[in-house]
Amino acid sequence: MSGKQISRPSQFSRCWKTGSLCIAVALSTLIIQGSTDSEAAPRRKVKKKPAVKKEEPLPPRFMVKSKSVSTTKLSSALKSAEKIDKLVEANYSKYKVKPNPMTTDEQFLRRIYLDITGTIPTYRETRYFLASRHPDKRKNLIDRLLNSDGYASHSFNYWADVLRYTDRLNNNVDGTAYRQWIKQSLAENKPWDKMVQEMISAEGLIWENPATGYLQRDSGMPLDNMNNTVRIFLGTRIGCAQCHDHPFDRWKQKEFYQMAAFTFGSLTRANGRDKRFYTGKDPNGRLRKEYKELDQEEEDRRRNQGRFNRMIRVNMMVVNDQIKRKIQLPHDYAYTDAKPKSVVQPKTIFGKPADIKPGEAPRKAFARWMVSKDNPRFALTIANRLWKQAFGRGQIEPVDDMMDSTVAENPELMKYLESEMKRLNFDMKEYLRIIYNSKTYQRQASTKDVPLSEFYHFPGPVLRRMTAEQAWDSFLTLAVVDPEEYRELPSKMKSEIIAVDLNTATAQEVLEADNKKREEIDRKRYKREKKYRYKGQLLARASELPSPVPAGHFLRTFGQSNRELISASSDSGSVPQILFMFNGPVTHMMLEKGSTIYNNVIEQKKVKDGVDVIFMTILNRKPDKDESQIAMSEIEKNGPAGYGNVIWSLVNTREFLFIQ
Repeated sequence: MSGKQISRPSQFSRCWKTGSLCIAVALSTLIIQGSTDSEAAPRRKVKKKPAVKKEEPLPPRFMVKSKSVSTTKLSSALKSAEKIDKLVEANYSKYKVKPNPMTTDEQFLRRIYLDITGTIPTYRETRYFLASRHPDKRKNLIDRLLNSDGYASHSFNYWADVLRYTDRLNNNVDGTAYRQWIKQSLAENKPWDKMVQEMISAEGLIWENPATGYLQRDSGMPLDNMNNTVRIFLGTRIGCAQCHDHPFDRWKQKEFYQMAAFTFGSLTRANGRDKRFYTGKDPNGRLRKEYKELDQEEEDRRRNQGRFNRMIRVNMMVVNDQIKRKIQLPHDYAYTDAKPKSVVQPKTIFGKPADIKPGEAPRKAFARWMVSKDNPRFALTIANRLWKQAFGRGQIEPVDDMMDSTVAENPELMKYLESEMKRLNFDMKEYLRIIYNSKTYQRQASTKDVPLSEFYHFPGPVLRRMTAEQAWDSFLTLAVVDPEEYRELPSKMKSEIIAVDLNTATAQEVLEADNKKREEIDRKRYKREKKYRYKGQLLARASELPSPVPAGHFLRTFGQSNRELISASSDSGSVPQILFMFNGPVTHMMLEKGSTIYNNVIEQKKVKDGVDVIFMTILNRKPDKDESQIAMSEIEKNGPAGYGNVIWSLVNTREFLFIQ
C-alpha cells in the first residue's frame, strides 16, 4: 500500500502533528532522559534507605482453563476446508465472480489475530511469524490462537452482545458467575448444544448453577424470554406473534403462546412458602420481623433497611419450575381458533414434537428439542452465525430472521456447513478451524459494499471495521506490556459472602453478610485494579471490564451497546470517535514511558529501524519506500517529537482500524 493510501493525504496531516505535540514532547523528554550525562556529578553520601515493606499479595484472579484443538483432527479439518472452497468456487463460475487474491502473510497475520483473539499481534509476534519459512506456519498459528485464552476473551465479547449480558442481570442478581461460566464454557470448548441446553434447563441459585443467568436476564418476562430464545438459538423472529398473528411470516399468535407454554411455569424467584426450599416459616416475613427488633439507631435502621431487604431477595432468586402453572391466551384474543383466556398446551412451531415425560417440567423437554440434531434450525443457525463471524457476512442474512422461504447465498454450501456442525457434534473451535484454513477465508477482503438485499458470493471476507472491543484491545497491545495480566476477581469470592441459608440465618447474620460483602469485595477489587489504572481507566481486556462499560468510555463511544437489545453493537463512525482519538487517554497512554510501543522504539539505534518498528507494531508490516521516506523526514525534521507524530498518524489511518 502506498504512502498516499495510508496517510490520506500523502504527508502527515498538520492536525495530527498539532494534536500529538504534547505526547511527542513527552516522548522526546523521555528519550533525552535515557541518554548518558556528559559530566559525572560529584558523589554524595547516600543515606541508607529504610527496608521496603513486603507488598501484600494481590487478590486471586479468575483464570479460564483453555482446551486445545485435537492434533489428530487437523487432516480432516483441511479436507473439509477444501470442500468449502470447491462449493464457493462453483458459485464463482456460476455468477462470473472473480475471487480476490490470496492474503499476504502480513494481512493474514493481522486478520487471524483479530478474528480469533480480538487484538492485533505484538511486534515480536509479528516479527516471528513474518520471518518464519515453515510451510505450515498458517495452520500452526490458527491452532495456537484457538488454544489460547484470547479465543475465550474475544468469543465472550461476541456472545455477551448476542445474549444481552449485563453485570446486573436484573434488580437482584449479579451476573459475575454467569459471565465466568460463559468464558469457561468457551475456553474449554463446551459443545454448543450442551451449552445451550444448560442455559435453557438450569435451575437453582446463580452461584450454585451459573447457567441460570440466562433466565435471570429476563426475570419476570417469560414471553420476552421465549421470543429472545427462538431468535438467538433458532434464528427465527416470532416476537410479532406475541400480540397478533405475524404480518410477514406464518406464525400465529396461538403458536407463540404454545411455545411460551414450555417455559411459562419456570420462575426466577422462589416463593417463601415453597417447602422445596424453605422448611419453616416464610423467611421473608420472619427475617423482616427480626430486623425490626435489632438494636440499632433509627438512622442506621433506615439506612440499612434497603440493603437488608436486597440480601433476602438475592438469596431467594432461585430458578425453579412450577409444573402446574399454565399460560392462558390474552383476554382480548381476537382469532377464531381459540377462546380468550383459554389455557394453552405446549407445542413446538416446527420439527418433531417435544417429548414431555411424566412429571417433568416442560422446559426440560423444550431444551432437548431445541438442541436436537433433528431440529431444522438449531445447527443451521450456529453454523451461519460462525460463518458470519469469520467473513463479516452470513450465508443467510439477517442471521436471526429465517423464514420458510429463506434461501442461502449458496444453498449447497449452507447445507454442507450445517452437516459439518452436526458431524462435529457442535464443536465450535473445530468448525472455526475448518473455516480459517479455507482458501476462501485466506483471500484478501472485498472493499466493495454489497447491500444485504443482494447476495454476496464471497470472493473473500468483507472489509470490516474493528469492533469496539477489538479496537480497545488492540490499543492495549500497543500500550501495555502484558494486557493479559489483569483478570477479574473470581465470582465465588462474592458468593461465599452473600450466600445465606435463609432457613437458619438470623437477621443479624444477614446484615453482617451485606456489610462484609461491601467491605471485602470493594477493598479487594480496588486492590486488584489499582496497579492497572491509568488516568482513571482500567487497562484490561474488554472481556475483563464491567459489562457493559459506562457511557462515555472508549468502548461505548466506538459502538459497544447497552445490551438492552440482541446484537445491538455498532461499527459506524462518529464525531465523538474522532475527538476521542485526538484527546482520549487511550491514545495518550501509548507514548508513556514503559508502554509497549515506547519500549520497542527506544531499543532502536537508527531512525530507519525505529520507523520499521513503528509500522510493524501498529500495522504489522514494514513500510514501503515512500512511507519510510515520509516518516524519516518527519522524525529528522522534528527530532524525537516526530516519532509521536508518526505513531499518532498511523493509529488514525483506516488501515489500522479496518480488518483487511
